[in-house]
Amino acid sequence: MDANTDTISTNNCSNVQMYTNNYIEIQPGFIVSLFSSNDMGVDIETPQAGDQDYIHLNHFLHGQLCLEVKGEQINCCAGDINMGFSDGELFHLQECTDFCNLEIMIRPDILFSLAGEDLTEIDFSKKMEFFIRQGCSCPKLTNAVTRVISLLNKEDKSPLLLHSAMLEYLYLHLCALKITQPQECLSTRDKRLLSIAKDILLSDLSSAPTIAELAKTVGINQCKLKKGFKMLFGKSIYASFQEERMRRAMDLLKSNNVTETAITLGYSNISHFSTAFRKQYGVLPKEARRELVYELDFSQQETGIILLCPASS
Repeated sequence: MDANTDTISTNNCSNVQMYTNNYIEIQPGFIVSLFSSNDMGVDIETPQAGDQDYIHLNHFLHGQLCLEVKGEQINCCAGDINMGFSDGELFHLQECTDFCNLEIMIRPDILFSLAGEDLTEIDFSKKMEFFIRQGCSCPKLTNAVTRVISLLNKEDKSPLLLHSAMLEYLYLHLCALKITQPQECLSTRDKRLLSIAKDILLSDLSSAPTIAELAKTVGINQCKLKKGFKMLFGKSIYASFQEERMRRAMDLLKSNNVTETAITLGYSNISHFSTAFRKQYGVLPKEARRELVYELDFSQQETGIILLCPASS
């Protein structure tokens, strides 16, 4: 069992006050890693390629992570879990705030030997392709991850205890994903609260509330907020905010330059604004403004001509 250890202090993370950035091979093809946003060292503007060797299982312990892969928006915060295979796809990191995560990297053949197809709901007879499944932690899984973290933080790690704890955690993680029901119905109350959440989200396009803040304000748990929002409105919370933000940007560019528009919408980095704008509209904001100003001038000139030269009877 190999380990590379570097201590990181992180407060208020699932009741565990000290995290250690571990990269430990539990057995060949089965690796566990515990890391924070400080360890990622990722440029938010540079897409990162995923691997093609491992299935990844993540348990988000603290903070918030937003990214996009293969056109799918992934928003993660404390208590969320997921499992996926990236198949070498590019990940576009959009936000990484005070982030802390426990990750399992496991080869498909090892996962099959340990858990089989019934528990994983993966057809291992086919070529592995990109997929991602998301869910929420439960009390048993939370207890299991706390035990794993405690063992990872020990200087004198017991290979047997850690191996045992990881197998238990893997089982509970897969069970939690399996019981997630994406087709669950929304009650009238849920729909009302989600509509209120959307109104609050879009009320200030210069600063998006965190998912935790939004959930607390409307009185709904974070997991139901994220899943219910996408079910009801067809887009994730982050995607809805960004779409409306860029729609407002297009309107502002009619009478404001790019810098003024970016600042009005809460961007401190103009290049980040330009990247987000181009992603939605396919052009840079300066190009869009040039076209908007031209159209506005042309429209005003036409109106002036019509006013000066009314049509003859």
